[in-house]
Amino acid sequence: MSHQIKCEHCGEWTDPSLDKCTYCGKTLREEEKKVKASSNRLKDSLEPQLITINDDDHPILKLFKRVVQLGQMIFYAIITFLVWVTSWTIG
Repeated sequence: MSHQIKCEHCGEWTDPSLDKCTYCGKTLREEEKKVKASSNRLKDSLEPQLITINDDDHPILKLFKRVVQLGQMIFYAIITFLVWVTSWTIG
């Protein structure tokens, strides 16, 4: 017999490779999936959101986007510095 998990909705044992319980039809490991999704959103929200440069962009457009990316990085650096100075002077 293969490894099985207990459905948190109906209490029956079912195959863990399935997304839904074979008895009640509700989603398995719903809470675990919510926690994982929220942690992924938090991790993604902390990364700087830079303009994307596509491979099929015209070379002049790529140059313009690089300049914009540089401006974005300078902006992030200034904000980070201001947050650091603020927390340093307060703390």
